[in-house]
Amino acid sequence: MSQSKLISDKEQFEKALDLVKRAFDYEQRLPEQVFNVPFQKKCVFDFDKTMSYSFWYELERLVNLSNDPFILMAVLDPHPIDYYYNEFSRYNWCILEKNTTPDEYWNAIKSSPEESPADAIVFNSEVVVWLSPSMKWAIWGERSYGIGILGLSEELSSYRSESCITIDTAISDFVSLNFGNKIPDEVASKLMLHYNNVD
Repeated sequence: MSQSKLISDKEQFEKALDLVKRAFDYEQRLPEQVFNVPFQKKCVFDFDKTMSYSFWYELERLVNLSNDPFILMAVLDPHPIDYYYNEFSRYNWCILEKNTTPDEYWNAIKSSPEESPADAIVFNSEVVVWLSPSMKWAIWGERSYGIGILGLSEELSSYRSESCITIDTAISDFVSLNFGNKIPDEVASKLMLHYNNVD
């Protein structure tokens, strides 16, 4: 049995949406503050990394540290109801159980409606979030900025990863590419303000 499942019924979606609303100001977009939870520690991933087979290893370490039974992965843009559900009678959200394998994660993000392969999460997702139901950590990914930002609670501040970079490195190495290498000062300063680590 697959340890990841796409959400298809409305009641499960509503419960998942409540979790998303607790963790994020979900109508907001970068460079504004997207986290509702006051995470002290942040680290940043390349967005392409989050959409890869190997990203499950990062998620697995986080879910083991937080001791949550599952991870919720939810696409916020394209809209889960107005676009995805209306077009395909299912949501572009999934529950990833703690013992999911990398294969199952990869299958979940590349799974697509039969009539529209281009609508797999790996291809058609502008804003994606991953979160722990205990709110000990959460990730906000935004394709047009090229980054995924992980917020960690004090309890998980020991988390380290070779894939993690600081927001200032992310601005120069990833975000800048999406602005033709010239980031507006206001964008850079807001990212630094909201996503720098609090010591």
